Amino acid sequence: MYDVVVIGAGASGLMCSCALKMKNHNLKILLLEKNDKVGKKLLITGNGRCNLGNLNTDISNYNSSGNINKFKKYLDIRKDLNLKNGIIPICLDNENYIEYLKCIGIITKEDDKKLYPYSNQAISVCKSFERYLKYLNIDIKYNYDVTKVENINDVFSINDDIKSKYVVVATGGKTYPKTGSTGAGYEILKKFGHKIEKLYPSLTYLKTDYKYIKDLFGVRFNGIVNLNVNGIIKETEVGQIQFTKDSVSGICVFNLSRNVKKYLEEKKKVNLIINLVPDYSDYELERYIKTFKDYKIEDALSGIINNKIASAITKQLKVHGKLVKQINENEIKSILFTIHNICFNIIQTGDFDNAQVTSGGANLDEFTDGLESKKRKGLYAIGEILDVDGKCGGYNLSWAFTSALIVSNEIIKTSRK
Repeated sequence: MYDVVVIGAGASGLMCSCALKMKNHNLKILLLEKNDKVGKKLLITGNGRCNLGNLNTDISNYNSSGNINKFKKYLDIRKDLNLKNGIIPICLDNENYIEYLKCIGIITKEDDKKLYPYSNQAISVCKSFERYLKYLNIDIKYNYDVTKVENINDVFSINDDIKSKYVVVATGGKTYPKTGSTGAGYEILKKFGHKIEKLYPSLTYLKTDYKYIKDLFGVRFNGIVNLNVNGIIKETEVGQIQFTKDSVSGICVFNLSRNVKKYLEEKKKVNLIINLVPDYSDYELERYIKTFKDYKIEDALSGIINNKIASAITKQLKVHGKLVKQINENEIKSILFTIHNICFNIIQTGDFDNAQVTSGGANLDEFTDGLESKKRKGLYAIGEILDVDGKCGGYNLSWAFTSALIVSNEIIKTSRK
């Protein structure tokens, strides 16, 4: 019989297993993984660089239908952090996941407040975990699909052949199912009476029916994006925006995507309103445009916005090919308005195959502050399977690692009683 069985060898499962064994070398721990290697989803995070966390965050960077504020002390990070001076973020009884990563052999570096492995390679993170699991003598079973978890006489039974005192569900959400995140863990928790909040793809692109979207393919720029739902601005993001052949993408669009599928299901009208040139007023832009009175309007505009966008806007407003001196005042006003408020009607979001994280999951209020199930003693859940999701930029891995350490502390404390 094992002391602890951790189901899922992703970020949270790996961290939890290692932390438990580091705190108590006598614990008998088994890590179960349905793939033939650990951290398959970790390998694709941060475009292969593995964005391990963020040093500029607070609880407002996270979403949940439950009481996420009870984890505020773990997720809030001071803005004046300086890792080189040894100031430690995310304290858990003077312990934190950055220090754990160092013990495992993963040295981190900062890039624009984001944490990456010093190697800049996600594979080095996975290999470090693999080596450390072996060093700590943690048992691991690969290609093992958990289909049944029961509790009989206060002992957990997994697939009728593995027994354990504690079980930690770390199976992830539903995004990137090819990596093993198929949502199987939700079924485990459901059988113990847990409510699963409706699942939606989050941190994903937004598909549009804008007439000239194909012409904008490959364009990247920085701007301000408003998420407009039924004529009301719900959220605003500032940052990089990019276009694909049929969608609006980029970090700030990802951060606005969380509730879009739900809005569309409710038959609400969803638009992205983008300010292409937030640093210049209408007055300044008009003076600039009129300086080039003998230019075609799209050529004049291409000095300040991408030429593909300039072409799309002038086609949209039916002034393409006209000289600036031929443009009347109403047309100028329309051009200025569109530059600051270009509208993209949203018709669809990316699905679970393309989204970075799952919004929704196991109801957070059905778990204690130590992330133990209120339905079944000894059952824990960590990471993306819970109804907690963060913005783009390392926040979700921060939650994966932090929730893993919360549970490891809780199990150690409970097992000593």
